Amino acid sequence: MRGKPKSAWLQFSRTSVALLSCASGMLFITTQSALSEPNKQIVSVRISNDPVRRMEDLKDLSQFDILGVSLREGLAEIALSSSALSQLKDMGFQIEFSPLNAQLQRETLEPYLTPSEVLDSLSSLSQAYPALTELKTIGQTRRKRAIQALVISSEPSNQNRPTILFNAMHHAREVMTTEVVMHMAQVLLKGYGVDPEITHWLDTARIILVPQVNPDGNQLVHEGQAMWRKNAWESEGRTFGVDINRNYPTLWGACNGSSTNKSSDSFRGPEASSEPETKAMIALIQSERPVANISYHSFSEMILYPYGCRKEANPSLELFKSIGADMKANVIDDSGKTNTYSLGTPPELLYEADGTDADWQFREAGVLAFAMEVNGRLQGFQPSHKRWRDITVVRQEGAWKTLIRRTLEQGVQGQILSRQLGEVSYRIAKVLNGEREDFTGGDKSVKPFRTRSADGFVFNTLLPGEYQLSFSLGDTPTKTVNFTVKQGEVTDLGDIRL
Repeated sequence: MRGKPKSAWLQFSRTSVALLSCASGMLFITTQSALSEPNKQIVSVRISNDPVRRMEDLKDLSQFDILGVSLREGLAEIALSSSALSQLKDMGFQIEFSPLNAQLQRETLEPYLTPSEVLDSLSSLSQAYPALTELKTIGQTRRKRAIQALVISSEPSNQNRPTILFNAMHHAREVMTTEVVMHMAQVLLKGYGVDPEITHWLDTARIILVPQVNPDGNQLVHEGQAMWRKNAWESEGRTFGVDINRNYPTLWGACNGSSTNKSSDSFRGPEASSEPETKAMIALIQSERPVANISYHSFSEMILYPYGCRKEANPSLELFKSIGADMKANVIDDSGKTNTYSLGTPPELLYEADGTDADWQFREAGVLAFAMEVNGRLQGFQPSHKRWRDITVVRQEGAWKTLIRRTLEQGVQGQILSRQLGEVSYRIAKVLNGEREDFTGGDKSVKPFRTRSADGFVFNTLLPGEYQLSFSLGDTPTKTVNFTVKQGEVTDLGDIRL
């Protein structure tokens, strides 16, 4: 690469920044921690609009700390040291100013919600709407902070309803994501009994909100480490952390989409699901069995779906693309336009990311799991609260409302009844011309749908077509049911006796 001209130009600032980290969302990898080195600088790299050449550009840049990407503008924001800057020049890139440096010089994040304010706000909502909410502590961080989930429904404890999950702030610095989910709670609770569609949703389904997966890391952000990304734990007298969204068991460390270096901002942890935040989310999903999910991240204005590793085939790709296209058509970007978010898998839009929550949710629990990267490069991780907070949370309504709408509008449901004790699992196959094609998970050795007792409620969102539902008790196949899904209808199988 040395001396080879690139179809790219860069912008760079000589402002020295001590606190940076890599990679937004579920997208990026890094080789060393931006936080561990002084005199870091942010540059904006113009990358090719051609997918193959863009992948080559980003592969060349992956040794640096990639903060975010704008595919429309063809720009990648990266952080690097003075020595790395020289290396970048030798690779043939040209360099100019990046606007993100200015954000890092702010003295305060106020009034973005702090971890304690998130808990206070959730408690206040639960007290104000006791009939519509159930507040749960789903886990505790290493620093003894509660991770909480708010269940919203006219019958919040009724698990015989389809459940949809929304979570935010796997990454500590992505402060707008918590605001999006907290705004969602306000819209749903205030809309019940007023907005007919919201009333219908809460009368027939359950919405679970986890507005802050990573409170320990976010506390560091509010204490001045504005670009801290990971959770927080102590080792050898220093604060380190794990990238929670590289710590899930599915494809953990499988495709060079994370780091084994504990100083790296994409450190995947000493082992899969080592972190209390990861364990809390896994337990919540296993207990509540959501049908669909959006994990909110920032920034890059993207809608992502499994898998983060290129070699993995997604058997439900058609369904993900269909719902994702509708979300794209209804979410409003920072310029006020719709249908501009990029839609695809991480390898398609950028490159590989392993151990993500979306991959685990889909493969192990059958969840239609999306990740959304909110805000563009000019806003970055921490846009002006006064200018951008209210605009952003309102513009995100179209996407999450679309996911709820599409999740509930058509598919299959039923109630599993078994006279035998044990774990019941099931798989769905799509039937076309007499041939059965696996529709869930991606690895035929995995049974992604599980109940925690002998009886359980089944609900799956599906495209119109012919399907087969196969049940097992433990490892023993017990029953097969054929059914048809019609446009705009949910097929009710009633009681399914095993």
